[in-house]
Amino acid sequence: MKSTLLFDIVEVHNNKIGGFNMYVSNWTFRPAAGKFAEVIENCKKGVEIWQRHGANECRLLTLQGGDIGCMSFIAMFDNAEAYGKTSDSIVADPEFQALLAEISSAGDWVRHNLARSVI
Repeated sequence: MKSTLLFDIVEVHNNKIGGFNMYVSNWTFRPAAGKFAEVIENCKKGVEIWQRHGANECRLLTLQGGDIGCMSFIAMFDNAEAYGKTSDSIVADPEFQALLAEISSAGDWVRHNLARSVI
């Protein structure tokens, strides 16, 4: 019987098996008082722009716990390379820059995290 363990590891490393290297970009934002609905509408526009530039999927989440009152916008990618290409493309988009300024005026950015799936 032939062992394929090394082959399987290489395939996973090269992201050819089931999205093992999924990459998530996560922005945490605290909307200003009375700006919750505005932030949601702007994030809907953001989803369209991120997906047009290469994100697989985007979500807007409300947070509970330590970041109560905050929202989290996540964009998902196949791997870090896909995130990098999308990020390079989107920062050059004037529509995205205008939207980012609009969102920034409606609250405060708390943090940005990048996460990579390990299983």
